[in-house]
Amino acid sequence: MWTDARQATAWAFFWLLLVTAGFVLLRRPGAGGRRWPGWPLILLVAALVRLLPALWLPVGAGFDIDSYHLVTDALLSGQEVYSAVAGRHPYLPFQMYVMGAMARLAAATDLPYVVAMKLPSILADAALTGLIYRTVADRHRSDGRGREWAAYLALLYALNPVSLLVSSYHGQFEAVTLLLLAVGWWLWERRRVTTSAVAVGLAILNKTWPVLFLPVVLLRLGSWRARLGYTALALGIPALAVVAYLLAYDADPAPMLGRALTHRGNAGYWGPSAVLFPAAGIWAGLQPLADALVALRNWLLAGAALLALWRTQHQSALDAFLTLLLAVVAITVGFGIQWLVWLIPFALLAEQDRWARVYSLAATLMLTIHLYGLHMFPWLAEWLSPPAADWLIRLSALPAWGVVVAWLVVRLRAAQAIGPAAGQLGELATD
Repeated sequence: MWTDARQATAWAFFWLLLVTAGFVLLRRPGAGGRRWPGWPLILLVAALVRLLPALWLPVGAGFDIDSYHLVTDALLSGQEVYSAVAGRHPYLPFQMYVMGAMARLAAATDLPYVVAMKLPSILADAALTGLIYRTVADRHRSDGRGREWAAYLALLYALNPVSLLVSSYHGQFEAVTLLLLAVGWWLWERRRVTTSAVAVGLAILNKTWPVLFLPVVLLRLGSWRARLGYTALALGIPALAVVAYLLAYDADPAPMLGRALTHRGNAGYWGPSAVLFPAAGIWAGLQPLADALVALRNWLLAGAALLALWRTQHQSALDAFLTLLLAVVAITVGFGIQWLVWLIPFALLAEQDRWARVYSLAATLMLTIHLYGLHMFPWLAEWLSPPAADWLIRLSALPAWGVVVAWLVVRLRAAQAIGPAAGQLGELATD
């Protein structure tokens, strides 16, 4: 690991370009084409692509890595974390224990702390790569192109620059949440409904946004008994974990739930707000409009989600959930840059490779400017004035947001042509 953040981030930029070039150069398999690698080699590629820059970089996103330090210091010293860290851990009590285990690993092995914090996400990304391969290969087992098509889609995740940036550069643990949620969907597809609800419950416990998967499933269950059973498991797991934590520490629930249940990202860095908010700083007459956008953001999100659920009610759970995620991401006012990875594994599982590729490149642009402009090493501050750097960072969101909106419109139109779905589950199954 380099100790010089300037040199390390510069070399990491060239690694990002190399991986992105591999991502761009991947071509769909054709008849009589090249021989594609098997899944063990693809998983090895996914792991090494992420592990090497994680070992080089002495930094992650500064605020997040500092927050992890606060959390693990409090946890390992026996303190009640939410009171000790004053809002720096806006999640339910799950990931903190993973962080604590990684902090102990770092202390026991002299592994740099920031590298240890990134390891669970790197492993989760490799596992997601394997899940994509397995799912697609099984789906196309009878049509003669299963392995080649599965290898292509899995490599699109193994070499995905957005996933690389979030897990290995930023240091966020979004991949852990995505893996739990994708496993929940995978189990659902195999009619293992009870274990699906457990996996979804763990995903919600890790980060609360996977609760969006619940209405997709509930609309596809055939009885209220099944719906209540799935909901009880998926929400009961995080509820029990919260109660157990509060009882163990005799803690006030407000510091935990006040952040975990209301966190909506930072406004002004995504979609129209990326233009409106800095413009309001120049032209005061725009400030009431910016304030109104923030005040209405929950209603906007609810409206977008309901529209997506209604329009996709006859589609498969995977297609409906991908469209729902697109609707939420398109409409949201607040944003966290790690959210850019949400769409990618589900898009590849749904075999939306063309849209996933275009979106990934636009999202990579945004992530790179944010990470190299704000969060890892302040490169932009050396090249641009503060106002110019701020405008560039904010406006970098517009290409990715534009792709999301166009993708959403296409999917909503396509959903109109889908007839009633067959094979809905009638009861909550037992495994």
